[in-house]
Amino acid sequence: MEHVRIRTVKKEDFLEIMDLASKCDPIPVERDSIYHLFTKYFADTCFVAEKDNKIVGYILGFISQLEKNVAYIHNICISPDLRRKKIGSSLYQKFFQNMKKEKCQKIFLIINPTNKLSISYHESLGFNVSKEGEEIYVEGVRASKDYNGPGKHMVVMCKYL
Repeated sequence: MEHVRIRTVKKEDFLEIMDLASKCDPIPVERDSIYHLFTKYFADTCFVAEKDNKIVGYILGFISQLEKNVAYIHNICISPDLRRKKIGSSLYQKFFQNMKKEKCQKIFLIINPTNKLSISYHESLGFNVSKEGEEIYVEGVRASKDYNGPGKHMVVMCKYL
């Protein structure tokens, strides 16, 4: 990972993150305001990867307001032309370090059960499929039934720090 710098997001990163997100299939398209919310209100728990002063990746997460020892990763995106260069792993490591410092013990995220590559990648980072929610299998993968609404089953993954 040559010449890539990981740093905390700034409010001004909103538009560049939004633009990168539009190129990060299979991440679902979101309302643009979500990126503004993360850069403005959760900047301490969100990070970007920069190369040549351009954002080439990001991880957006937050600490639960109800359970101070639990964090959640909303999404991560790496520029398609720079994938498989350990940028994602570096962003995750920065997030993990930050969450340990904040005394978080668990990190959750969700993945579409059809995205087996992402599930496998997250398992390699130490995440495990959670038994949360009513069990349903999608293409042989254990998911939580209706997690994101009716018929929107998701794999809930958890990593203990």
